[in-house]
Amino acid sequence: MTGDRSVNLTLLPKRRIIDPSAASERKSSMKQRGELNQFAIVAIAGSAGGADALSQILPCLPADFSCPIVYIQHLKESNNSILVEVLQICTSLTVRWAQQGELLKAGGVYICPPGLSCFVHPKGAITFTRTAAASDILHGADRLFASVAASYGQRALVIVLSGGGWDGSDGICAVHASGGTVLVQDERSAFQPSMPRAAIATGCVDLVLRPKDIGPALINLVRDGHSLARLRASRSRLFERDGICVPQVQYSAIQRLLAVALKMHGTEMGNVQLVNRQTGNLVIVAQRGFGLDFLEHFAAVNNQDESACARAMRSGYPVLIPDIAADSLFSMHLDVAIAAGFRAVQSTPLITRNGALVGVLSTHFPTPRALSQGELHWLAGHRRANDLIGRFAI
Repeated sequence: MTGDRSVNLTLLPKRRIIDPSAASERKSSMKQRGELNQFAIVAIAGSAGGADALSQILPCLPADFSCPIVYIQHLKESNNSILVEVLQICTSLTVRWAQQGELLKAGGVYICPPGLSCFVHPKGAITFTRTAAASDILHGADRLFASVAASYGQRALVIVLSGGGWDGSDGICAVHASGGTVLVQDERSAFQPSMPRAAIATGCVDLVLRPKDIGPALINLVRDGHSLARLRASRSRLFERDGICVPQVQYSAIQRLLAVALKMHGTEMGNVQLVNRQTGNLVIVAQRGFGLDFLEHFAAVNNQDESACARAMRSGYPVLIPDIAADSLFSMHLDVAIAAGFRAVQSTPLITRNGALVGVLSTHFPTPRALSQGELHWLAGHRRANDLIGRFAI
């Protein structure tokens, strides 16, 4: 290994509003007193464009995400859907068609089968009724959300994604009135904005987010217990930042690369950053396991920063910080890192065959650690295996 500098890891130390104001005041009071329990379920509804939005949310969530997720979409019984297969490709969570009477478990994404309405019950069971008419399909979200509100109250979190019509609007009013939390996809990012627009018009929505920010928001709310006020502040700043438009084929390749790296290293936290050729900064384009605060802090990393990714960008070689708490140069990022839940990080530059740096792949670990020889060889192999990523101008 000593003859190939690429495997010498640099170790650095040291619709209707049913008087929502009363529910809002009650919810605010409970939050101030710290009386809200951890969320017990995430229920999501979408229609046209909803699956595309969901495919941007799920990759951000770790396999040990602590809430079951139920998703309902407007699907006719005759629809031979491959929705489960499509969504499973993009996530480490277990995606499956929900089954009558089964108990929902953390780490699972349960899809309501075509032609059915689904309901959840207080002990976590899911049941179905067959839609009697085609028009019934268009009210499935209302039924699901109403059952979530009745079963889980303030421990419910529901999301309305892209779709036509106004399905979900009555349901989110019920969730809001019971003290639950409501997120909605930003209508400007929706393929069909009618469902998000109708939801927002009720006045019962807590946060409006782009799909790329909904996953991190779930991390903050479900795992970290952040307040809605804190997320609103992060959301406003994230909307102001400049992003990178990544072609879908490239984004899919980046997601696969990150997923393999996380599996190899046995962790559920990591990200891929690409170089913005206009600014020279690293910008996160794919990530898993991080909240909005982490993404805000590392929204743009320049060449002079002392994070692991910046050091890898500067040196052109992999960098490992085995314990961030013992690395004095990392001190400016320490509080954010500890809050995000990692103590060690490795960053590997992504280099094209002609030697151009296109980005950095980082994996983060909950405890201090070194890397094995096998992991070092894997990093060396993927340092240059990025032709697809490097093919596009960023």
